[in-house]
Amino acid sequence: MRERVTALLTELGVDQPLTGVTDLSAPLGLVQGVLADRVVDLAVTESGRRRLRAELRGRRWAEERQIGVPAVLAAAEDGRWLLSRRVHPVPTGGPRWTEAAVDAAVRIAPLPAPPGSPWQPPARPALRRARASVGDTGRLLRAGVRLGELRAVRAAAAQLPLSEVTHGDFRAANAVLDDEGRVVVLEWTGVRPGPRHRDLLTLWASTPDEEDRAQVAQVVLDRTAGWEEPDVGLLWHAVALEQLVAQITRADRGDGLDLPFCRARLAEARDTAAELGSPVAG
Repeated sequence: MRERVTALLTELGVDQPLTGVTDLSAPLGLVQGVLADRVVDLAVTESGRRRLRAELRGRRWAEERQIGVPAVLAAAEDGRWLLSRRVHPVPTGGPRWTEAAVDAAVRIAPLPAPPGSPWQPPARPALRRARASVGDTGRLLRAGVRLGELRAVRAAAAQLPLSEVTHGDFRAANAVLDDEGRVVVLEWTGVRPGPRHRDLLTLWASTPDEEDRAQVAQVVLDRTAGWEEPDVGLLWHAVALEQLVAQITRADRGDGLDLPFCRARLAEARDTAAELGSPVAG
């Protein structure tokens, strides 16, 4: 894989040495090479090629809305490879970061979504899906997740109107400060229509600092009309519940969160959902 990435960089006229190569072919269909100030992604499967095309689609659309993204230095339009400026993140948090992250979410939200399709990982064979489902159910039960609550919240949330654009994964870990103090939003493969406040609530659920979370929560409440409070309460509950499920079943997400944190967010979300009149009880 290193040889393939090196050959691509040579073809592109990039003479910086590689500092690392990561094989992401199994989950993402690509190999990533890291240099001092650049990152190169090379698709090694058709799914990887579709992923890089979706990433380009999302970044270019976001730039039109004046949202900070990793700069594209060069790209194959068919998605075979992507060369980006490397983002050197600094510690996030605090009022300035929170304000900038909220602003990015608000800029993303207005319809329409960009033309084209978001990336979806390839479907696993039916037998593997069934085995994974059984395994996940066991892990959720052992972790104390209420499966009745999960089914009810998922079913109700799936019926919410798709009235905004959502980034697809607007976790705090994907809204980073670069070394010049600007917020840069990462991971643009999943841009699509979604329920109102999905990105803001994802940011709330994944923000470590209590004061920063409170600031995000207040923005959500201020931007919510009385008639839509039940829907927003339901989504608040759903986002926190899905975050806990992901932490139990996909502990390799790399977002820096842990189970106690996710459980605490779910408890808070249940209370807020009840106050807002969610149609699904916690």
